[in-house]
Amino acid sequence: MEKLRYSEIFYSVQGEGRFVGVPSVFFRVFGCNFNCHGFGQGRDKSKWLKPEEMPYMTQDLSHVKHVRDLPVVEIGCDASASWASRYKHLVSWDSVEKIATDVTAYTPENRWTCSNGKDVHFIITGGEPMLWQRETQQLLRQPAFNDLKNLTIETNCTQAFKADFQRFLHGLVAGDYTKDPVHITWSTSPKLTISGEAWNKAIKPDVARQYAEIPNSHLYFKFVIQDEQDLAEVDKARELYAKSGVDADIYLMAVGATQEGQAKTSRQVADICLKSGYKYSPRLHVDLFGNKWGT
Repeated sequence: MEKLRYSEIFYSVQGEGRFVGVPSVFFRVFGCNFNCHGFGQGRDKSKWLKPEEMPYMTQDLSHVKHVRDLPVVEIGCDASASWASRYKHLVSWDSVEKIATDVTAYTPENRWTCSNGKDVHFIITGGEPMLWQRETQQLLRQPAFNDLKNLTIETNCTQAFKADFQRFLHGLVAGDYTKDPVHITWSTSPKLTISGEAWNKAIKPDVARQYAEIPNSHLYFKFVIQDEQDLAEVDKARELYAKSGVDADIYLMAVGATQEGQAKTSRQVADICLKSGYKYSPRLHVDLFGNKWGT
């Protein structure tokens, strides 16, 4: 039986993108190919913290027993405990069979379709879920997901499909493993250079095309921006994705992992959306819960 390393499971409302406000169970895998150390550090790279000075390297973990006990970080990736090696002792390593049972137990009625006919969404986030394709396939084959209808995979859109996972997804959306066909949402968050990640490593149009070509699925892009200076990169990325055959909705989100951080930039980002025609995405979990782990 395959095993998966993950940092948390929780039930909340979706905070970003197309399904803001929808009740969802989140499964956060451990591991990522990026660290996004630039978020929250401004534009002057000469003033950025060195990698060894980042919060994920300096936090005192001596009394921390679980990731939910960690404070919200304002610099770098706000989910660094889902990939940084210093937090590995805080995460879980379980069989996909156990995870499927545990995840489903977070739904209101221990099933994905409630008695009133409404369905609970399942969101695989991270970290970077697409690093775990073989294990994710085995997870979603478990009987606990037999009545699942809506799956969202939150990804940085850099990891190409492995052949067996691609075949599995075609079967999943056709209803080969569940009572009804499963609709997949690709909530992609390509990283602009403000994140600290290199453009040629972060913007992968061919990968986006692979995702978008899965039947019965919907792909959209979320870009985290600070101000209008980032808009040129958004436009450039949109053109590259469109040339690859992916003309998808684009949401802009304000940089900032805390309510205070969001307050500094969210109105400006909303104004940019009004001028550019791109969609605005809030970070509802920041507004409602302060972006604490488990929300």
